Amino acid sequence: MNPHDHPGYVGTRALMLTLFGPSGTPPAWRVDAACAGEDTELFFTNDTTDQALSLCAGCPVIEQCRTDHTAWETRTRSRRFYAAGVVAGTTGSERNQTYYPRTNPTTRKEAA
Repeated sequence: MNPHDHPGYVGTRALMLTLFGPSGTPPAWRVDAACAGEDTELFFTNDTTDQALSLCAGCPVIEQCRTDHTAWETRTRSRRFYAAGVVAGTTGSERNQTYYPRTNPTTRKEAA
C-alpha cells in the first residue's frame, strides 16, 4: 500500500506543514531535546508545570527550542493570544506577557 493512500495521510501531512512549515519535518535539533520521548501531557498540565520547567532548565537545545517555538507561535495572532504549555523554559502566560506587554497606566499618560 502506498503511504499516500492511507486515510490519515492528508490530515497528517496538513498538520506537519502547519507545525513545521514548508518542509513538513521537525527540525533536527529536536532529537537532542531533553523532552524528546516525554509525554506531552507533562507540558500542558498545571500540576506538572514545575517538573516541565525543571526538564527544560537542563535542556541542551533550549535556545533553538525558544527561537523555533516563538517563530511558530507568532505566525498568527490566535497562537500568540492563546500561548499554552511550558516551552523552552517558559509558561504560556510568560510568553503571553512577552507578546502583549502590559503598559503601566502612568507611562501611557506620560506618552500622550
